[in-house]
Amino acid sequence: MKTTMIRTSRFLPLLLLTAAVLFFASCSVQNEVNLSADGSGTASTVTTLDESLVFYLQSLAELTGAEAGAPLFNTDDIKKSMEENPGIKVKSIRNDDNKKISAEISFDDIEKLIAETESSLNKKIITFKEFGAEKEIRIYIDIDNFTDIAPLFPVIEEPLFMTFGPLENQGLSEDEYLEMMEYALGDGGGDLIKNAMITTTININGKLISQTGGTAKGNSVTFKTPLIRILLLDKPIEYSIRFK
Repeated sequence: MKTTMIRTSRFLPLLLLTAAVLFFASCSVQNEVNLSADGSGTASTVTTLDESLVFYLQSLAELTGAEAGAPLFNTDDIKKSMEENPGIKVKSIRNDDNKKISAEISFDDIEKLIAETESSLNKKIITFKEFGAEKEIRIYIDIDNFTDIAPLFPVIEEPLFMTFGPLENQGLSEDEYLEMMEYALGDGGGDLIKNAMITTTININGKLISQTGGTAKGNSVTFKTPLIRILLLDKPIEYSIRFK
């Protein structure tokens, strides 16, 4: 029987794509990356789910044949898939009653991780470039390349995900989508989605040169992505950071 709903086959250093996979069940995602000039570093993510969403997803899981009470997130499977990437070590991973999922990893070389990611995709979603001593990481997601994330996250092709995702809801306005989620999740469901935010902070152990799409403070930059923007993808999502 199927005992886990969420699967991931890669753990991207910037964690934004991880958040994209989890988004349909998530109220908030907090990511933090500590990145050294040599490309090594650590990354942590905490995904907090509202109790009503947990109940809803558990009900759906049981309808698809999962055992009653089985975890929505199998930490052993997630850890195994993370460590398939050479140079990644899982320092910790925890599932607190399906309400809070947290993980922390370390990595040796972010350039190699991104190069491996690029090789598995048809289109460029995450890229790494060097300009002399400076390095640049860029993420670009739109409605045209969304399905190309599937090699990283097979869950994207599952019917449940597609029902909530942007491909099945093209042309819907934000108000129409939130009304649909209010019906699907019950009273307050639309507000949960509307207020959900994915926050990623990158701390540079070196010098931050420039960034786009975020807010810089010293050698740190924070990117905030409203959940509704990923669910609709009515306009591209693009972030970049250059450092040395």
